[in-house]
Amino acid sequence: MGIFTRMSNMLKSKVNSTLDEMENPIELLDQKVRDMEKQLNSAKLNSAQIIGNAHEIKKKMEASELEIKDFEDKVKLALSKNNEDLAKRALAKKIEAEKKFANLKSSYEAAREQADTIKKNLAALEAEIEKTRNYRDEAAARYSNAKASQKVNEVLANVQTKSNSIEIDSIERKIQRHESLAKGLGELRDVDTFDSEFEALDTVDLDLELEKYKNIN
Repeated sequence: MGIFTRMSNMLKSKVNSTLDEMENPIELLDQKVRDMEKQLNSAKLNSAQIIGNAHEIKKKMEASELEIKDFEDKVKLALSKNNEDLAKRALAKKIEAEKKFANLKSSYEAAREQADTIKKNLAALEAEIEKTRNYRDEAAARYSNAKASQKVNEVLANVQTKSNSIEIDSIERKIQRHESLAKGLGELRDVDTFDSEFEALDTVDLDLELEKYKNIN
């Protein structure tokens, strides 16, 4: 196999794989139902002709039976009138009509058998279409649920990934640093207040000292 043929086959394989992934299974089922319905309509049109032929042959058989009965009556009538020559001719017509009836009967039985087979096939195709419709409805619900579940699982999987975990840990560390900083500043403020109070105790009362100087003089 040449390199170009192999490359062509690989490209076709990738294209077919991509198309398979892009195809919506429910849309494929809808198309299948439409195709089956089209086949059913076409089969009904063709079978209508065959079934119609069977009915037409049956009518001809009924007319042939009447014709046979008519020639039989004519044979009897000619014999009753002692006209054997006319009776023979009527009998020949009767025999010819009977042959015609036999051929029609054979054709009718074949046409009726074919029509019955077609009716069974049509009924089977209609049942298959109904089965496919029901499966399509069931598949649509399953496909919708599967897609919804897939999206939920994708979201959950994304939340639980390592990158997001690191990001959350990083945020937690930043918050803890700010909390520690705030706590440290609070402690420094308490120390400043404590020292200030002692400094206030050590402050010299100038008025009191001045009074001491006055008393000395």
